[in-house]
Amino acid sequence: MLVCHSCQALGKPYREEPLVARPRTSFPGPIRLPRIPARRPAELPKEVEELDIAENFSDLVRKGRMKLGWSQEDLAKKVKEKLSVIQKIETGKMSPNTQLCRLLQHELKIKLLVPRTETPSPKISAPAEVTLGDIVKIRGKAEGSAAD
Repeated sequence: MLVCHSCQALGKPYREEPLVARPRTSFPGPIRLPRIPARRPAELPKEVEELDIAENFSDLVRKGRMKLGWSQEDLAKKVKEKLSVIQKIETGKMSPNTQLCRLLQHELKIKLLVPRTETPSPKISAPAEVTLGDIVKIRGKAEGSAAD
């Protein structure tokens, strides 16, 4: 900074002090973090894989809440969710995940997770063997009907 002679007497010149390296007392060397092994895809426990959410979950949640005399806001606080999530669940616009289902089951004392029922798929009977003659007949019928 440039100043006149009369102002120069009011201050002192600026001098940079040399940087002094602080001694390291707590860490003698570089910090090495432990290696975290790569995650494998999580396998769900059998009990989770075999459970589904009940089809009428929205009615069950609403009736369970009303039976206890709670408002939607009360239920949201108990399960630590947003009010909008509870509203969407009760209207059926959103289905709860397994963790939220368990919380709702516990608080409302209802059953939301039911055993999975697999409907057997209808078996389609295919001919034992398909020959070139069968293919020609099929194509012939398709071409014949297209010409009509």
